[in-house]
Amino acid sequence: MIVHNSAVEPIEKSWSELNQLVESLGPIGLTTTGPDGWAVKDHLVHVAAWEHSLIALLDGSDRRSAMGVGPEVSETDSINSAVWSLHREETPERALAYFHQTHAQLMKLLGGMSDADLKLPYNHYQRNEPRAPSDDRPALDLVAGNTYEHYAEHIGWINQLISKSSPSR
Repeated sequence: MIVHNSAVEPIEKSWSELNQLVESLGPIGLTTTGPDGWAVKDHLVHVAAWEHSLIALLDGSDRRSAMGVGPEVSETDSINSAVWSLHREETPERALAYFHQTHAQLMKLLGGMSDADLKLPYNHYQRNEPRAPSDDRPALDLVAGNTYEHYAEHIGWINQLISKSSPSR
């Protein structure tokens, strides 16, 4: 059963923009690398890893494990670095497949959730790793931050990267 919630439309809109940008680059363009060492494909893997984290949040499993990093990695920058190190040697095709498969999995999960589900707090979903009891932000905030808000950030960074760089891998 597909349940419509208010998160789906902005996710689909921003995802479409990101995906069109990615498609316009082709496999060679995905290897375009910036001065920080991140290629376009690394941005895609990063987005997918955070979508995996969101899937884990919503199904009550360990978020870092879902991203492929251990429990010792806890700060956002450290997690991002660990994810990059884990995937940086992947081919553009594998990165793109991971990007698309993860997104499809997330959208299937979100498609079965209602607005009421998404208004439940983080701790409702993450009983084994709760945040402070006073942190009652709804899961919807994390959905936004790990989907359409995140896509918009990376669209900007990818556009900067491709305007300043040339394929190097």
